[in-house]
Amino acid sequence: MSKPFTRLSPALLALALLVSAAASASAQDSEPGPDTAAPAEAQLTDEPDGPDGGAQQQPTPTPQTTRRAPLTGEQKIKRAFRGAFLTPEPYAMAAFNAGIRQMGEDRLPHKDGGDEVADWGSHTARVFATGTTFRLFANGFYPAVFRQDPRYERSRSKGFGRRAAHAVSRLFVTRDDDGNLEPNYSRFAGAMTSSALANVWERNTPGHDRIGTTPTLRRFAFTFLSGAITNVVFRELLGR
Repeated sequence: MSKPFTRLSPALLALALLVSAAASASAQDSEPGPDTAAPAEAQLTDEPDGPDGGAQQQPTPTPQTTRRAPLTGEQKIKRAFRGAFLTPEPYAMAAFNAGIRQMGEDRLPHKDGGDEVADWGSHTARVFATGTTFRLFANGFYPAVFRQDPRYERSRSKGFGRRAAHAVSRLFVTRDDDGNLEPNYSRFAGAMTSSALANVWERNTPGHDRIGTTPTLRRFAFTFLSGAITNVVFRELLGR
């Protein structure tokens, strides 16, 4: 049986990615909270008397770069739980993406409208479970274990190209709790954990394999594609 909406699938996929990115940016924003260190202010320091017998002033001290105070492991996990369960975006994203998935399914003749609604509800629960698992592990548990900062660090550049490159690079590198750049172990591990655990609750449907190695890798890649859109569009350009 032919699949409906076949021609719309690329557009629907792009729309699903955009909605996923928007929800991700809202659910896991780069909130400062009580963790922003104040920049060092230029100060005048008294030096030994100069030739004129007065105190010399330092000409123009360069302000130090601000660095956010690190989050504790407990703060990281609480922040991840808040983003996963206490904001409306993950629920709306799951329902929307489940609808996109449902539109791509084969219409089986023995199913009526009630069955379709039930299938949509099942898809919603599975999409929500996968997304929530990613948020908890990539933004909470693994950052606590690896001592990494799960918050997004915006670019200080003004050009679009540099800002976009910075946004994409933050998928692969991040700051540790001491402010040093290092590989983003937390995101890689979180993406793989959620992609693999989805095999527990996912179900294959006619023409759609969602269990196994290939679907797992596909979900893993999807998290990075969605993350790139989130960082470039919503965190850099829109400043969310």
